[in-house]
Order: sequence, then C-alpha cells, then structure tokens
Amino acid sequence: MSSADSPHAPDSPATDTWDALVVGTGMGGAAAGYALARRGWRVLFLERGHFLFGDFDRGEGHIPDGADDAPDARLDRAHFPLPIEGDTTFGPLEFFAPLGCGTGGSTSLYAAQLERLDPRDLHPRANHPRAADSTLPDSWPIRWEELVPFYREAEALFGVTGTPDPLNPDPEQKLVEPPPLSARDQDLHDSFRELGLHPYRAHAGLRFVPGCDGCPGVMCPRGCKSDAGRVCLMPALEKHGARILADCEVTGLDADASRVTRVRCRWRGRELALSAKLVVLAAGALTTPTLLLRSKSAAWPDGLANRSGAVGRNLMFHASDFVAVRPRRRLSEAGPRKALSLNDFYVHEGAKLGTFQSVGIAVDAGYVLYYLRSVFQKVPKWQRALIGPFLRVVAKVAARYFRGAAMFASIVEDLPYWDNRVVPDPGAKNGLRFHYRYPVELRERTALSRRALARALKSRHRTMVLSGGNNLNFGHTCGTCRFGDDPATSVLDRNNRAHGIANLYVVDASFFPSSGGINPSLTIAANALRAAEAMHRQLAGE
Repeated sequence: MSSADSPHAPDSPATDTWDALVVGTGMGGAAAGYALARRGWRVLFLERGHFLFGDFDRGEGHIPDGADDAPDARLDRAHFPLPIEGDTTFGPLEFFAPLGCGTGGSTSLYAAQLERLDPRDLHPRANHPRAADSTLPDSWPIRWEELVPFYREAEALFGVTGTPDPLNPDPEQKLVEPPPLSARDQDLHDSFRELGLHPYRAHAGLRFVPGCDGCPGVMCPRGCKSDAGRVCLMPALEKHGARILADCEVTGLDADASRVTRVRCRWRGRELALSAKLVVLAAGALTTPTLLLRSKSAAWPDGLANRSGAVGRNLMFHASDFVAVRPRRRLSEAGPRKALSLNDFYVHEGAKLGTFQSVGIAVDAGYVLYYLRSVFQKVPKWQRALIGPFLRVVAKVAARYFRGAAMFASIVEDLPYWDNRVVPDPGAKNGLRFHYRYPVELRERTALSRRALARALKSRHRTMVLSGGNNLNFGHTCGTCRFGDDPATSVLDRNNRAHGIANLYVVDASFFPSSGGINPSLTIAANALRAAEAMHRQLAGE
C-alpha cells in the first residue's frame, strides 16, 4: 500500500461536512484531533507527509548509513523533505532541521522524552530580571493548576514511564514503572545521589520492548515508542471515524473579517478547497506562522490573525549541549537508553537554566557520525568542505575514545525576542526563512550551565562537552504564535483560539510565550488536550 492509498481517506473531501480540519498530525494536531474525534465530532486530518502505518515500510529502527537526502527519500524516512534557511549570528545557514514529516510529525523521530515544565516556567519574567529587551510576559494566560490535569491525562495516554521528579513532585502523577537501569546507569544514579543531586528515572514514552533502543531519530518499526501517530492519530481513525488526507500540502487559508472560510490544499495533483466549522493549525512553529503570513486578504492585509504583528515573531529554540560523562568504572551498559534526568540546575546561582538528561543513544560510530553530520550542517560551507571528508574517521576515533561513557544533554531555556522570527520567502527552498540573533544572555547562561555541571561532577566523573558555539536545538522550535490575554501583544487567546477569528485554533509549539528549560512535547500534548475541550464546547454550542 502506498502512502497515497490510506484506507482512511474520504471519497469526497471537498463536499463532505466536517466539524474540524486539523492541519498537521504531530503532537499537537494528533492529540487535539483525537480528543475531538472521540467526542463524536467529524474530523479530517491534513498531513503533508506520507501515511506511515498499514503496509508502510518503517525501516529497521536505526539510522541508515549514507542516507539519501533527496526529498522523496527523506519523506520515506518521515523526515522533512527540504532544508530550512536562516540568517543568524553564526552567518547564513541552510540545513536539514531535525523535524518530522508524515503521520505523527516530529514525534515519529523524537527520543520520546515526555517531561513537564516547572511551575516557575509559567511566570517567566520573574526568572530573567536582567533580560530587559526580551519580550517575556509576566505570566502565561493560564495557571499551573489548570495545566496539571492535562499533564496527567497526556502521561496516561502516552504511557509515560519513569519515577517522580523529587524537585517537582505531583502525588497524583501516575507513571509506568520502568525496567531496571543498566549496571553503568545505576552506578551513575547512585553517584549523583551521593554528590547531593536529585536524579530520577527519565519520563519517556517508551514501552522498552526487549532489544529496542528507543529508535531516536528514526521511526519505530515495532510500536514500542509512543509517537503521536500511533497513540492519537490511529485510534482517531480506526476507532472514532476520523479521516485523513496524507501527502496533502496546505497552501493557504481564506478568511473574512472574523472566520476562516476555506482551507486551500494540494492533494494527489488536485487543488482542493475545504471547509469546516473549526480549523486547527498544527503544522509546526515554523510552518504555521508562515502559512498565516501568506494568507493575506483585504480583511487581513498583514497576514491572517496578525493584527498584533506578532505572527512569526518571538521565535525560540533551546540551547542544548551534548555531554559525555564517564562512569567511575566500566560496567555493563545493557538496559534502557533513556535512563536518567535531573533538574538540580534548572535554576542555578539566580539564573534560569534547564534540565540535564540521558540522550538515549549508544556511543557507537554510527550515532557519532549522525551527530557530527548534524553539527557540520550548521557551519560555513568552507569548513564543511575542509572537514567533511574526514567525518567518518573522526566518528570511529570518537566512539573508541568515549566507549563506556554515558551521553547526556542539557536544555537551557531560550528567551523570546521580537526580531527573532520566521517569514515567508518564495526564494528559499522551503518557502520560509528564519532570522535569529543568539543573545549574549543565552551565551552566558549556557556557559554557566557547563560550569555548574562540571563542578558538581568533577570529584567523581570526567565530563566533556561535545557541542560548539552554535548549540541551538532546532528540534525545539516554538513561540511564533504566542498565546496571551492581550490581543495587542499575542496571537492566540488562553484557549489557543486566534484573537478576532471565531473558528481558528493553533495547537503546535507556536503557542509557547516562553520556552522553559525542558523538552516541549508533553506540554504540547497537554495543552492540545486542554484546547480541545474549548473546541468541543464551541462545537456543542455551550
């Protein structure tokens, strides 16, 4: 069965009556669409990439060596087909971002770390008093207590394994008991505890099937990774009657002064105009704002939902370092790769930093080569030309040097700035371009994060930071359609509905008004479930 032959495609998508059109099937779109479909609403998903279930070949669960980067080949691997382009502090960039495309979106490729924000994250301005030129709001438009029930629901839905975070406990949190740690990681856990730190078992959407390493960076062929396609989309299709158009690219939205009237798309070589009571955008924090900015009209001359001028602005990533931590002695590594997290450095010396967690990969030549290639995509072309031919040799040497080490990653909060943004660019390969200035305060907090970790572990463990100056985590893009109470400074209201548009919602990572210091996936899912309740009430006329 080819991707275009999904058994869940409607016969007459343009003439059928839909309650909700959901653009994108990643974490936000799949979760919101599932929540609506299970309540009996007629939902049509629109997905740019392939339908990755049924008879689709999902690969063998590991990163192929020498993978073809032609657009069709990338789509077959659930990767976004085209490079993204940007103007940055590091110079002009053109690279393949770690973004997914296909049913499940980026969750098809993610490492399934599903952690909650810290309650302090919802009051971001107080955490960064010296960042005067940042557009951080004083608070999110919702309270922590409003989000917690949906965190619990999302954790249950995605079968999150782990143990409670001792620094952010929730007595009602129900996590699946994880399998025992490897001997090496148990020794690291015990050593961290003895150093006065607070490690806990990482919160992950993994079933830890024997022999499975979590499939980071690739589709899971055995269904043990909780991606949004398997957990939300497929039940919506198979159990609750939702439908999907895969290989369907949305090209624009038509709207009058207060409602979206049509969604224009290209499917199977046909131009379609679809309509529904609600339109839910979840195409990602780069594509969603670009689509809105392209959707100009007499009623919306600056782009749909853009009366504030904030669509596409306040672009955030995270700063993430890869850190090798040597254990006290050589011990067996046999066990779950997604092992440990700790939040002792979430706030450190009065500065807001973020989390520190197991990466979930084995230190072997294949993964080291994959990592090095991703790093070298983000350096000037002359450096790539000079060093590129030697990457395979470097990967083999590095894998030998770090044999037995555990790989961790830091996540340092990125702040919103008005001029960090994404804009449509017809001349760019992907039709968009981002502009990003790496702020001095982020560089300082990244340096503090590195020092804090090295000082905390130096009496027992050797650490080595493997990242360079450009340590932006392009897989954590967020913030470009922030939600807030003031229509003059935000794009969405507290329920993720666009200000001034009665039937348009955005539920991907675009809504974040601040990025926090943790993986965004669980928060996207929890917030999409929360927003879906508001959509349900609207459809029900409540």
